[in-house]
Formats: sequence, structure tokens, C-alpha cells
Amino acid sequence: MGKAFLICLVATSFAVAAGPTQSSVQTVLGPKAFHDGDVIEITDVKATSPRLEQGDSVTVQGRFRLESRPAADLSLYLTQTKGDGSEETDSRQILRVNRGSGEFELKLTIKHQGVLHLTYYDAVSGKPVGGVYFGTPKQMEQCAGWDVSYYVSAPPK
Repeated sequence: MGKAFLICLVATSFAVAAGPTQSSVQTVLGPKAFHDGDVIEITDVKATSPRLEQGDSVTVQGRFRLESRPAADLSLYLTQTKGDGSEETDSRQILRVNRGSGEFELKLTIKHQGVLHLTYYDAVSGKPVGGVYFGTPKQMEQCAGWDVSYYVSAPPK
């Protein structure tokens, strides 16, 4: 009996340590704006629930092409629709990319109500220089009229 209990206890502790399981989630694109030659393409979104809501862990995979400047930070963030706007950033949310193309994987835990986006931030100024919102159809209805022209207001370098 002691050996069986120990095996069960060990197996349970591994299950708890692994955390919640993520599954692929269907998403739609929302407002977006890019400089000529820049692209962020989402190839897969995995999350702990299909609702992409507060408490969910999210992993976004995709491809990028950056042509408008020598380098940028490709970031996965949440624009809050309720809350004070403050947000802690995890290093898994940001990837420094150089001019050219490649693949990415970024991760985020949703801590507030809001809408997810992938955004390029200029490596020197820190200003947003291109991006795309994405999420559930209901979330994209919520931000359908948002003006993201500020993404391309900083001239390419």
C-alpha cells in the first residue's frame, strides 16, 4: 500500500506542476496597420480556454517580416478594455527582431479584460510602428472601429 500511495503522490505532483493544458484556438484578425514590407502573420494561437479571457495562458506562434527599420521588438500585449492600464511585462512576451524575416513564439497570461495584439516597437524610440489585433469574433467586434493609424505615423528608417 505504501508503494502505491507514493507512486500516486508522485504522479499527482507532476500533473500539478505541468499547469493547465493549452489547445489551439480559432481567432480572427482585427484592426491592423503596417509600413510597406512589414508583416506579422499568426500561424497558431494556443490557450487554456477558447474565450481568451482573464486568467488564460496564451501562446502565439507565427512568422514576421521587418523591412521598414533595422530592428524592432515584436511584442504580444493586451490593450485593457477594463482596468487601470498598468500591466507587468514578462520576457516571454517580447522578441527583438532584425530586418528580415523569421518565426516567433510569444507567451502571455491574460491578467485583465481586454484585446490581444502583436505589435512592432521601434528598437530605438520604443514607439509602435506596426501591428495587428486578434481574438475571438466578439472581442474583434469590440475593437472594430479602433484607429491604428498611429502604428504607421513614425516614418520608416
